[in-house]
This record gives sequence, structure tokens and C-alpha cells, in this order.
Amino acid sequence: MTQVSKIKVPEGHSLHHVCCPHDCPDTCSMLVTRDDSTGRAVRVQGDPTHPVTRGYLCNKVNHYLDLVYNDNRVLYPHKRVGPRGPGAKFERISWDEALDMVTDNFKEVIAEYGPEAVQPYSYSGTLGMLGYWAMDQRFWNKMEAARLEQSICIYAAMWAGIHTYGVANGPAVHDAVQEAELIILWGANLVSTGVHAIPFIREAQERGAKLIVIDPRITRTTMMADWHIQPRPGTDAALALGAMKIIVDNGLHDEAFLREQTLGWEQFINEKLPEYPVDKVSKITGVSEADIEKFALMYGKAKKSFIRANYGLNRHQNSGQTCRAILVMPCITGAWRAPNGGAAFGTLEEMWLQFNLEKLQRPDLGNRAEKRVVNMVQIGRALADHIGVDDKPLDPPIKSIFVYNSDPANCAPNSGNVRRGLMRDDLFVAVHDTFWTDTCNYADVVLPADTQLERMDLHAAYGHWHFNLNKPVIEPLGESCANTDLFRRMAQKMGYVEEDDNAFTQTDEEMIRDILFDEEVNPLMEGITYEQMEKNGWARASDNSKRRDFLNIGWPTASKKIEIFSQTLADEGQDPLPTYNPEIEGQEDPKRKDYPIQVLSSAAHYFIGDSFQSVPRLQAMMSRPTVEMSVNDAKERGIEDGDLVRLYNDRGETYCYAVVIKGLLDGVCATQKQFKGSNTPGGINVNVLNTEMLTDFGMSPTFYSCLAEIEKADPETTKKARLKELGGTEGYIAAWRNKNRDAEATDEQILEYAKQEHPEVFN
Repeated sequence: MTQVSKIKVPEGHSLHHVCCPHDCPDTCSMLVTRDDSTGRAVRVQGDPTHPVTRGYLCNKVNHYLDLVYNDNRVLYPHKRVGPRGPGAKFERISWDEALDMVTDNFKEVIAEYGPEAVQPYSYSGTLGMLGYWAMDQRFWNKMEAARLEQSICIYAAMWAGIHTYGVANGPAVHDAVQEAELIILWGANLVSTGVHAIPFIREAQERGAKLIVIDPRITRTTMMADWHIQPRPGTDAALALGAMKIIVDNGLHDEAFLREQTLGWEQFINEKLPEYPVDKVSKITGVSEADIEKFALMYGKAKKSFIRANYGLNRHQNSGQTCRAILVMPCITGAWRAPNGGAAFGTLEEMWLQFNLEKLQRPDLGNRAEKRVVNMVQIGRALADHIGVDDKPLDPPIKSIFVYNSDPANCAPNSGNVRRGLMRDDLFVAVHDTFWTDTCNYADVVLPADTQLERMDLHAAYGHWHFNLNKPVIEPLGESCANTDLFRRMAQKMGYVEEDDNAFTQTDEEMIRDILFDEEVNPLMEGITYEQMEKNGWARASDNSKRRDFLNIGWPTASKKIEIFSQTLADEGQDPLPTYNPEIEGQEDPKRKDYPIQVLSSAAHYFIGDSFQSVPRLQAMMSRPTVEMSVNDAKERGIEDGDLVRLYNDRGETYCYAVVIKGLLDGVCATQKQFKGSNTPGGINVNVLNTEMLTDFGMSPTFYSCLAEIEKADPETTKKARLKELGGTEGYIAAWRNKNRDAEATDEQILEYAKQEHPEVFN
């Protein structure tokens, strides 16, 4: 009898396998109990049979039913009936009217400006293989719409890995720590962003493994470390290179491994590492020479070591080279020789990129490969200033933008520019979302999206080696619609459906069966069947496939070796060897004299980006946006714990509440990324401070390369900023009514509610 079969459900109820869809490496297997008499889900719990989930869920997904059955859900199509922006008014319309509005606009824009004037914008609101990039890509390929560089999160680290190892990943942390004697979490706050690794790490510590956490911040994860190392932000490459020099100087490197498995190792050791003596590295990183020596020798002497780096590292301007430097470290020590040794950011490159994406996305439907690309990181200047990649003008400008799986008004950098662009009168904006996000305020049409309990999808984890199948448990609430169904409907309206091609008529199950279970293309799918997935809900990828025995068959690079020297990077004008370059808007930037605080906007403990900010209990736990400051920085500015502060630079300002942290580095502050602007005192989040600058390579955003100043906020200034962002008193009343909250209330009653919700504004 399996553990799942032991779970008792009340009479008249049934138990169902689903998968957590959110942007997290854990990709948990979940069990949902449904009341079959009402069709309502009544319980969500972790799957005890899943080797990573182990029967429990994170604090966010424990509240998943509060997300599904939520008063702030978009349940029906709506159109805007007044000015766009905060306080915008909407009225309910039919699906036919909504789809006609969207597709008629597409047809008009294409006729006048061409298909490149239509810009899709999407990312990781759902991470299912179908909902993320399947039927939607078929639709845009058929249209030949502008392309989108989906680089807002992981590209610098991903390309660092590809330039070094090819499409190959190290072990999952859950596997690696079971044998490792030294575990290094580098820029990884897994207690908040990958909690299912923590029991495995705790078990390793109990049997004697040492845990080093490298992070400039104080986090929930640094508190469980045997040793917390705090380099200055953006200097991690120097620390890695300095440590490797010490390892080589002490003869602890594995020359046989380097000779057999790597390309460029001699040049790296003889020419690059001598540039990083310990005294220089100490000055760059702020880590003492003694601690650098200690760290290097611990790593160099460890027979079984594993580095789990995280994606915050790839949000610095110099992060491509930073990620390369960290990934090369196990080559120097030969840590790859040990089972489950090495280094990894995750398993994304193999788990996602080895599927037959051409078969899934059907690029043959059009000639879209020749169409222009807009980087999603730079959507602000693309919309507001009509500037594209390489600073070239967008001709024609974007005339229609279709947003799904994303909230660019909050998630994109330079968000003030994003909002200015979305305010254009000549821009048509359509949004498909589960909730009334801040981006909805700028939409002409808002379409209702479903939740994970209402759809079918296949999920590939990016933090371990497991696939999950998700089947719908409940009927869609209201008139909500899955991404795949939406694009089928729009394809029908656009006249894209053809009798002799099933591109837009395949069901979700047919796509999963026909496209994804293709072991000839994907070694990770060896031996996995749809029936197995349907029965168990999940299956382990074939990560032990002989086609993945890279040490013996060669690495998936041009040279078949680990490329410490990358000719591809050399051809792009980059240093072909891992190196350290001081980051723009970082610790060594002269601009620090005017804006002396480097802003790290990392993941919140209670939210995943914009997701879950509509769940009342989680919003109450988070309470309000905060900024962590060092004792000295707070004292110097006359700021005390709990004070409302203004965080600003020459691009914008945001408001939050100070939390003074003992042990935080001076000149560094930490706040939450993607906190909804509508939930902040000033109406706009920390991304208003960011540039649209890209990383050294990988085209990623530079959220952490951000310098600012902090001051105690003036209450009246804050009140005016907040009231303006809410759309004034009238805008607030309109927004309240639009979201169907006590629709019968008078204006006076709504203002009384407002005083309770926003006392800092209305009292």
C-alpha cells in the first residue's frame, strides 16, 4: 500500500494529483481533496510519495485554496470604460465581445503597421510546459508577431553554464548533499526560495557535513550555516577566482581532471588566476584575507563538495562572468569526479531545453525567426521611447501588447517608464490574468485566467530531476480560461485553423502525449510513459541515462570538453576566461558618492513575485514593504526601526518601512522584489529605481546593480505620492467599485473603508 493510498478522505470526496505551478525550483507534487457533491476543492497537501516534496508544502502554497477561491480573481472578461491608469473603470462583457476586440485590433494593426507592431509579453506566472510556451507560441508564430527575449530572470546564469558545460547540469541539491562533506550555498536563501532542500541539508549537517552560506545579506538560510561569508554585492567572481588561486598555489588542484576534461585550463591557471592575489581580493570583497584562505583550503581539501548557486547572482551587471567563475570551481578541484559532486544553479537547461521545442511550438507556421526581438527587460523604453535592442528605433512602434503570465507594471525594471509607456493613447493593451494586477489598470481588455486546479499541464522542475503531470480537479471558476484554450479561441477568430493541420485543435493531453514523451530526442524521458505519470502524478527523469555520462562520452560543447576558455565568448568580445569586472552601479562605481547604498531586491518569504499577493493571510503575514538597513547606515540617517523611509535615486522613488539589521553590511540595503505598487505607500515598487541595462552577457536584467539613497520620509510628501498613484479620491472610489467590493456602498462609506485600508493617505 502506497503512502497516498493510506490517506483517508471523507465519504463523497476524492483525492487528486496536481503540481505546484509557481516559479520555484521545488515544483512540488500536491494532493487535492475534492468534495464531489459540490465540485469544490477542500484541502491541499504535499504528496508524501514524492522524494523532494516529502508530504509538505511551503508557507505560500499551503494557502493555495485561498488563491483559488479569492474575491480578487478576474472571473469574467472586462473592458475599460474610462481613462487608463490607477483607478481605471471596467465593465463586464462577453467572451465573444472580448475576443472580437482583441483580434480586431490585431487585424487592424497588422494591416496598417505589420505583425511586428504586435508584441506578446509573458513569463513565469505559470511554469507548465503548455501554459508557459506551447499554444501561445504557435499562435504568435502563425501571426509572425514580434519576438520576446524572455531573459528577465535566469539568462546570465543559464548562458554562463551553456558557454562552459553546454546543455548539461550538475546534480540536484537534494541528491548532492546526501554524500557531500562540504555544501556551499552561494547567493541562495533556500529557506525562502527552495525550502524542500532544507531537510536534506539538515540531515547532511547531522551526519557531519559543513554548510557554508555566501551572501551579503542576513537571511533565514545564513542563520542555519556553519559559516556565513559576507562579500560585498557583485564581488563574488573575485572571491571565487581568489579562492581558486590559493587552491592552485597549495597544490590542491586536480591537474589530471583539468587535462582530461577541460579546455583552456593552463591559460586560466597561468594567466588569469595570478591577477587575484589574496590581498587584492580582500580589498574588493571586504572579506578578510584569513577568511579567504580558510574558505579556499576548506573547499580545496574537501573530497566530496557541492556548490548550489542561485539566480540572484545573475542580477548584477557583471553576473555572466560571476556565474562562470563559480561554475568553474569544481573543475579546479576535480569535484565532478565524485558522484553528485560539482556545482549547479539548477537543472533547467536539461529539464526544459531538451524537449523537441520545434514540435511543441511549431515555428514552421510562419517566418517569425526573421522578425524583430524586444527584450522583456527593456519593455519600458520599447513602449515609452520606441527604442529596441542595440538602441535602434522601433519602426513601427509597438501598437498592441498582449500580456499574460506576467505583471510588467511591477516586475519589469525602470517601472516608471513601463507605466508611462502603458499610458499611451495609441497603444492597445490586453491582459490575461487570474487577478486584478496593477497592469490591468492600463488594459483595454482584461481576460480571466484559471488556476492550477482548473487546467492540464506537464511540469519540468528546474531544481531537481522530476516531472509532474497536472490534471484539472475542479471546473473553471466563472468564465476563466487556460492559456492554451485562450490561444485556440483567438486562432479561430483570426482564421488560423486549417483542416489539414492540427496546430490549433490539439488538446492539451494530445500535446503532452504527442510532443513531450519523445525519448529519442530527450534522454531524460527514457522509460517514462504518460500512463505512469497519470497514475503517480510524477516521475523521476532518467538523469542516469548513458547519454548523460559526460565524463566518459564528452560534454555537450563544441570541443566535447568543459570550456574554461570559451571561444564563443571571445567571438562576442567578452573575456573568454572567467574574470571579475567591477559592476556598473556597484561597490566600485564612482556614482556611490551621490547614491551610497546598493539595493538588493530579493524574493519575499511570503510571495513568489506577484503571485500570492492577493491571498489575505499571506498579505497579512508580509504586512508591508520593508527595507533592511545596517545599524550604521540607519544611525547616520536618523532612521529607527519601523520608520517610513524614502528610497530614491535619479530615476525615481519608492517608500517602505525600515528594518534595522545587526550584521548587515554597511552600504547595502535589502527589500522585496515585485511588491505590488498598489500595496506600497508611494504606489510604485523598488523597480522604479532600476535601469534597463543588461548584464555583461546573457541579456539579463541588472536589478541588483542599483545605487540609491535612503532618508526618513516626510508624511505629507508620502501621502500626496500615494494618493496620486491611487488615482486620487475619485480614482480610489472607482477602483473599489470595479473590483465588486461591496458594490452597493456609497462614496462616503467607501472613503470610510479607505481610511481603514490606507490611513497614511486618507486620515
